[in-house]
Amino acid sequence: MTETKTHLRKTPALSRAVRTIPKSSKGHFVGEFVYDNINGEPQRIKFGSHTEFKASLCLIYRADFADIEEQLAALPFKHPRGTASKHFFDFRFTTKGGRTVCISVKPERIAKTYAYQATIKAVKKAAVGNICDAVATVTERNISPIELHNAELYHAARKPEPHIDDVVLDALQKLETPVSINQFLADIGLSGRGFFSVARAIRFGHARLFNPEKIRGKTLIERAGEA
Repeated sequence: MTETKTHLRKTPALSRAVRTIPKSSKGHFVGEFVYDNINGEPQRIKFGSHTEFKASLCLIYRADFADIEEQLAALPFKHPRGTASKHFFDFRFTTKGGRTVCISVKPERIAKTYAYQATIKAVKKAAVGNICDAVATVTERNISPIELHNAELYHAARKPEPHIDDVVLDALQKLETPVSINQFLADIGLSGRGFFSVARAIRFGHARLFNPEKIRGKTLIERAGEA
């Protein structure tokens, strides 16, 4: 009798959002997605706008990423007008070094106004040293198209393929000169089916881009140190 092993996918951990995001909103891009946290466990994260979605994806795939929490609890602060008020941060990003940054995602047209700048200055005074080490505002202008493209690729390629990954890593160790991803894969007999594996190798520092650019088939890569 042949034994069959069944590999079950882990159920993603629930979103840690404190502030409620509607499941749908007319005129707004809202929802959630699943990523693998620093321990390799699936985690749900919610977003309340398209810019929040793009910002969170870029943050998750930064080299210094350790954790991200979304839709934090209300932070009491003293408004510039002198009244008591509350602010809701969209994210709290934690680096591998333990530094925490509270992030508000706003349209550029709002973020550049005097009213917002004055308000966020008061919010920062209440937040730093209390719930984070720094405060930042992210707008659509802060999101690099290159960084976003590569983060989307890393996300799509996040699941390992052990057999293919081993072949790619072994070939990378023997790489002596920069080569396009397409040529590299053709040389080792993998062609397009190894593209995600190369993306993982770049993400985890086994290969590096010859030039900072969007990762595509024509992109030149080289061996990263003693990878």
